Amino acid sequence: MSFKVQEAYNNKYIECDTADFIIRNERDILDLISSCNEHDTHNFLFYETNFSPEFFDLKTTLAGALFQKFANYHLRGAAVISLGKITSERFKELILESNRGNLFRFFEDKTAAEKWLAQG
Repeated sequence: MSFKVQEAYNNKYIECDTADFIIRNERDILDLISSCNEHDTHNFLFYETNFSPEFFDLKTTLAGALFQKFANYHLRGAAVISLGKITSERFKELILESNRGNLFRFFEDKTAAEKWLAQG
């Protein structure tokens, strides 16, 4: 799997390569966590293509597992996704709730996501 270490607004973060990394299970989440130590950062930038369809189905608990691991390990994540494509009302509620916090947020553009990560 490949991660790119990027810097924007004086903040270092790990950008998940859209062509190579997809979160399909908790093992993938643990791989993310191990990359933090390797790259000395606690911030991640994801794209819609980094998430398997199961991530958007709350019954699978994959999204909850990601949020819980991020909370436990004091990580922050930003996901750049097309919010208009989200059809699940429950997932839309999750996005609204998540965007109120300081752990994981959803954005429609990369610049806004980078600015938010830099505030952390």
